[in-house]
Amino acid sequence: MPNITEMTPTEFRELLHTLVNEELFKSRERLAVLLTKDSSREELDAEFFHFHGDYVDFAFWLEQYEEDPLEGLTPETPLAKKLRRQREYILANRKTTLKERNFRRMGLYLNSDPMPEKKITELPLDEYRVLLRSLVTQELFPVRERFVALLSQNPSDQELDLAFRELYVAYELLEVAFEDYHYDPDEGLELRPEFAEELEQRIADHEAGEAEMFTLEEVAKKFGVKLNIYPIYADSSVMEQCSAFIV
Repeated sequence: MPNITEMTPTEFRELLHTLVNEELFKSRERLAVLLTKDSSREELDAEFFHFHGDYVDFAFWLEQYEEDPLEGLTPETPLAKKLRRQREYILANRKTTLKERNFRRMGLYLNSDPMPEKKITELPLDEYRVLLRSLVTQELFPVRERFVALLSQNPSDQELDLAFRELYVAYELLEVAFEDYHYDPDEGLELRPEFAEELEQRIADHEAGEAEMFTLEEVAKKFGVKLNIYPIYADSSVMEQCSAFIV
């Protein structure tokens, strides 16, 4: 995908249509409905799993955008004043770099980024519901509604640029809301039988001297990644895949 700042006007419009129609906004509606009821922890967990996954998917489109959303705005306009206040809050409360946030969304922590002490899966139910309510009422969601309305009006490129800046800052506010919490959607899940069987075979190959093996901790150390999982083993082919993937 081209860098957002390098997109043609047509590519940019297509991206905006994609962003406002992402699954995040549907899962947010479902989660918001559950929060109006006496929903069980299991029901909330199941829908939050989708909400978080859809947030990660939404972030994929924006994770390489590093421009200052205030740059070039007329300082005294209402939008510029609003975005400046929000950016000041974001920068004052953000604890991670762009690279650290990108790794967090993959379930990894760089050595420079300590894992938050608060685990979403371990929050008491009342505290959990408070967090979920704060997430589904984030600025991103009303901003998206206004953006959808704007896109139906054949807006100018300038109008789209301003609306995208507002959407991006609102997305940053949602990022900050997640900063103090750890969430691993795969935590507690069992390995699929076929994967467990393949894993046992690779370990057997290693014990028979037919494969060179590395602990995943060794892989993490090599690439400066911190993992929050139990020790398992990876062979040299995994090392090669990691080398191609982690930069």
